[in-house]
Amino acid sequence: MRRRTRHRELDATALLTGYLGLAFFIPSNLTLPGLGGVGTPANVFALLALFWYLATWLTGRIRPAPGTRLPRVVMWLLAVSVLASYLANASRGSSHKEVLGADRGLIGLLVWVSLVVLISAGIQDRARLDVLLRRAVVMGAVVAAIGYYDFFTATNIAEKISIPGLQSSVAQITTLDRGAFTRPRSTTAQPLEFGGMLALLLPFAIQQAFDPARAQLTRWRRWAPVALMGGALPLTVSRTSIIGALIVVLVMVPRWKPQRRWTTFGLLLGSVAVFKVLVPGLIGTITTLFASFVSNSDSSTQARTVKYSAIVPYLEEHPLFGRGLGTFTPDLYFFTDNQYMLTLAEMGLLGLLALLALFLTGIHQGGAIRRLAADESDRELGQAFFASALVALVSAATFDALSFPMFAGMFFLTIAAGGSYLGFIRRAAPEPRNVESPCLPTAQLQPAQLQPAHLQPAP
Repeated sequence: MRRRTRHRELDATALLTGYLGLAFFIPSNLTLPGLGGVGTPANVFALLALFWYLATWLTGRIRPAPGTRLPRVVMWLLAVSVLASYLANASRGSSHKEVLGADRGLIGLLVWVSLVVLISAGIQDRARLDVLLRRAVVMGAVVAAIGYYDFFTATNIAEKISIPGLQSSVAQITTLDRGAFTRPRSTTAQPLEFGGMLALLLPFAIQQAFDPARAQLTRWRRWAPVALMGGALPLTVSRTSIIGALIVVLVMVPRWKPQRRWTTFGLLLGSVAVFKVLVPGLIGTITTLFASFVSNSDSSTQARTVKYSAIVPYLEEHPLFGRGLGTFTPDLYFFTDNQYMLTLAEMGLLGLLALLALFLTGIHQGGAIRRLAADESDRELGQAFFASALVALVSAATFDALSFPMFAGMFFLTIAAGGSYLGFIRRAAPEPRNVESPCLPTAQLQPAQLQPAHLQPAP
């Protein structure tokens, strides 16, 4: 007898899994020569995957899933603002470096569009979307585990990775310290990106751990990603990471049943005690970090405040369309450490509106999934999308988030996945009754409701 082999046709989930592997496990600073920070292998792979989608779409082999247009519509608004800023940059007599930066900005836009289109329009099966989100969580947990190595060995594993054909887009990579602690960054470009990316994925790790569909798995398989990601956030000794973790807790925990809520609070208090014992001084350093922020005595906070006024002249020059995405680089100007300020400088008011629309779209999708969900598992999934989008909204005020390829990739992935899940849930939701059709459609009636009246059981 001939042995049967299982063969799955290449689909968007398989391609996006390849993107995730490249994004998570090749350090973000390693790029193709001449492309700068946007030329990571993961970004190049995403562009090739976009050509695959266009080819399958043109040949009629794939059609966008119904009810998933919202993320793509918002991406059109972002694309218009980026193109307008590109034309504004070309018309103002910019330098050669700024022209190259604007070109790289267009490449970055295509990468983001590719992720949104592949997920929201390319994934036709909800089971395959579930697989993609689980793989993202597992790979994120591995990146978090690498962060533990960085923290406890006071080094950075990315420094030891060298791949032929790739070069570092950063002049010199050094470990960053705060207090007596080395801030881990794992395979990301910076500790802020490391913490921000983990905070984006943490809500989904929690949702998957509680998912009844995964109850047959052992506890360590379900909860290891939560423990690795949640535990790695304080190790970054960063306000961004702690704020992200607090947002996840404040958004998700109040929706839980009392027993789960109180158990969670107990585990959180226990985790603080564990950190005080295993990493003496860490909790105190983080507390001092927030105390200095409140009293405005922190040097990093003061430096950011000064930059807010320094950027005003650039905003006045091109208030509507900005100077061009990718042109406001530190070697020509200065670090903004704030995605909203950077967007105003590079894409003007139109770009800022597009960015806010992206964040609000993610929040809306999470809320809509929760409202329309038929079971508790999907309601918790909607809350996870809500929490993740809110983390992105707040984190963008603490660092130039979309300048970092791994954070940006995970952000657009979650925005597109939220739109795709919302489409699946809307199509599965029962149609509401109305005056013209007070009864449910026949396809939505239960078997007992289809029986003649005289055969139905008495109430």
